Amino acid sequence: MTTQNEKVAQVLSAASRLMQTVADERDQALQRAKLAEDQVMAMSRRLEAEKVAYEMHQKGLNLDVEFPDLVEAVEKKAEAGELAVLQEAVKLAAHQVRIGSIRTDEALGGGTDFERFLVGEVG
Repeated sequence: MTTQNEKVAQVLSAASRLMQTVADERDQALQRAKLAEDQVMAMSRRLEAEKVAYEMHQKGLNLDVEFPDLVEAVEKKAEAGELAVLQEAVKLAAHQVRIGSIRTDEALGGGTDFERFLVGEVG
């Protein structure tokens, strides 16, 4: 009987170690899955931010901000949960058209004759 009890004890001990090993492997797999899910979410958020930033530049919005910086700002808004609002705002925004600008270089003597004429300095 003692040999039989010893065999049962060995089997139970081996089963316990095996169950612990399986549980550890399961926990590691869950951690890897969570990490992969977080990476996919971050990549998805980055791609959406790039899309919105591209649309903004296409519509003439925030052209004074470099594209990578604009993507970064949009991504921060996405992290704060404001991406949907920003996407809708960009969707509703009209294309911004720059007709032109006139500048005078008064410190340097005023620019071209045509520019001075347009701003009323000649004639």
